Amino acid sequence: MKPSIAPVRWTPPPADTTRNAVKIDVTTVAVPGHGPEDTLIDEDGNVLTGLEDGRILRVSADGTAISTLADTGGRPLGLEWLPDGKVLVCDTNRGLLTLDKDGRLTTLLSAIDGRPMRFCNNAAVAPDGTIYFTDSSTRFGFEHWKADLLEHSATGSIYRLTPDGAVTQLATNRAFPNGVALSADHQTLYWAETASYAVYKLDLTAVSPEPELFAYVPGLPDNISRGSDNLIWVTVASPRNTLL
Repeated sequence: MKPSIAPVRWTPPPADTTRNAVKIDVTTVAVPGHGPEDTLIDEDGNVLTGLEDGRILRVSADGTAISTLADTGGRPLGLEWLPDGKVLVCDTNRGLLTLDKDGRLTTLLSAIDGRPMRFCNNAAVAPDGTIYFTDSSTRFGFEHWKADLLEHSATGSIYRLTPDGAVTQLATNRAFPNGVALSADHQTLYWAETASYAVYKLDLTAVSPEPELFAYVPGLPDNISRGSDNLIWVTVASPRNTLL
């Protein structure tokens, strides 16, 4: 059943119309399924990614061999390495999962204060195992993500999960928080807000940190990551949409 929406009026930030295209060489590797989302590189150069049907694939470095590591039975989005070598999986339906080298899936966190996560999306992991993650919406699940963007009710949150199991809400009332990344010194947290065309940051050293605007982007930001150059790389899923 399609959900009903109650759109909230908002004023989008101005868009920078300056676009400087750079020609790069890109190789496309087809995978046996739809919706490859996040990517994770292992020590051998293989690429891990999750699909809409719940499978987590491993693609060889040269793209010639593809195998299935696990099936979450849900919708895996963000993937990150944990300090113990396991893979952290953000599954929209099941929450935070871990995947070990033998293909075993274990639920790490499925609910917050008794409320099942509706849209566990992406994460970043600190060296001590602390996990920062987004729950994009309490109104709509993955199958109706467009409704959340149209409504713009900003029900998403950013959380911290420490190794002792404590969960802290770091920011709330966010407009579809999505990709997450940590600065090189792990003192600043960045996240993309898809519905507000922006990337925000949070000073993790502050006693009561408040979200700060880091940058506006020309479209709808999705996953973000800190590169080996320590820059925050932002994927733009699509251009801006005047309907929003």
